[in-house]
Amino acid sequence: MKLRQQIFVLAALILLLVAAPSQANEFRRTFLLEAGARYEVSVRIKTGLQDAPTVASVYIHNEHGQYLRSTQLSRSLAGPNQWQHISTIVTAPPGALRATVVFTASEGVEMEWDEFNIRRVELDLDDEELIRQGLVYTGLIVDARGLNLQRGMSPKVYSESGQLVYAGVAVSYGFLQEAGIASYGQELNPDLLRRIQPDEAIKVSPLVVKALALEGSTESSVIISDDDAQAILDALNTYDFLAHYAVVFLVD
Repeated sequence: MKLRQQIFVLAALILLLVAAPSQANEFRRTFLLEAGARYEVSVRIKTGLQDAPTVASVYIHNEHGQYLRSTQLSRSLAGPNQWQHISTIVTAPPGALRATVVFTASEGVEMEWDEFNIRRVELDLDDEELIRQGLVYTGLIVDARGLNLQRGMSPKVYSESGQLVYAGVAVSYGFLQEAGIASYGQELNPDLLRRIQPDEAIKVSPLVVKALALEGSTESSVIISDDDAQAILDALNTYDFLAHYAVVFLVD
């Protein structure tokens, strides 16, 4: 199948930093969104350290300032003193008005930032190519920190209205014993991100949701908002990362 990709640059949404690069351990920009549209956000980064880690976080809000969704991409930079472009994909959910993208370095690590760009991306690609290019969500991050979530063999994710979103019921016994249906950690790191990376050639692009409460007597399952549950189900229409057990719980 011949793949075609058309990328249109929206002049009103492109920000190009032509001044001298700035130094900090955080770079933040806010921009307007069109609901249902997809954007590629990129920045050029340089640091004096070898393999310095950086995280790109995107926070999406509606017209009333209410939080809708977030996603994160963690990557190590080539280096030292080599410019490298870091990019992440933003898909605007219904009701979205603006997004804030934050590129963050580790504490104590100073980086130079330059050439920040936003491009609206129009796609005509099959599912396999979308996954290869990192233009879809590759896994689910459930932030359950602060709830004292217990690790379990069969953690589940429910919506506020009681819908079962994830249970991993089709997992084989061997996979359950070896890898489990989810991974756990206190913060995102390369090992956890590999859980939601289909292969080394694909960009990691997790959908991040916030756990609202615990569910069940074992306190190993969580409840998320109905909006986040719908966002997961919508994402699965393009790539079913839950079928690959690409799920990570962030815990205390």
